[in-house]
Amino acid sequence: MSRRRQTLSIIALVAALVLGLAPAASATVPSEEQWRADVRQAMAGGRAYLTERAADDRPGDGRLALNLDIDNSMLATEYDTGKAIAVVRRFTRHARSLGMAVLVNTARIVDKRAHTLVALRAAGYRIDGLCMREAGVRVAAGKQRCRREFVRDGYTLVANVGNRETDFLGGNYERAFRLPNYDNQLT
Repeated sequence: MSRRRQTLSIIALVAALVLGLAPAASATVPSEEQWRADVRQAMAGGRAYLTERAADDRPGDGRLALNLDIDNSMLATEYDTGKAIAVVRRFTRHARSLGMAVLVNTARIVDKRAHTLVALRAAGYRIDGLCMREAGVRVAAGKQRCRREFVRDGYTLVANVGNRETDFLGGNYERAFRLPNYDNQLT
């Protein structure tokens, strides 16, 4: 290989490494239209799944339930702040029509409970439980604790809806519906 070709290869390799290590925050957040399309895609087949799961009575099932995150999962916080995410609200309403519980599991801290309940009601959500994080507790630990408590209280979490990795760590649910977060760029 010629010296010039070696030099160009090294420059190309260094450029690829540097560009590959660029922080995700430098990317732009997609349009609201694109985000909504991505949310619909993530939830595709969700209501059919709930209908099938409700008909599939399994030994050991408790009361069937959804486990949902709030921010950019139930309520828009990046786009159209505070409004319900329509496809997720339809998902929860379908679950309720099948006799399933709607349980909310949020990283919001306990002292925001009253405000959170008002916001969910104003957006048209009816919920059966709200589990919040204690101040000083890591998000992932708080989310896992809430799911364990829901299961201990007799629920079978058939679906888990969220948009961050911390919404899914630790299990205790049957199916994940992973909404977009674009490398944690959404607020």
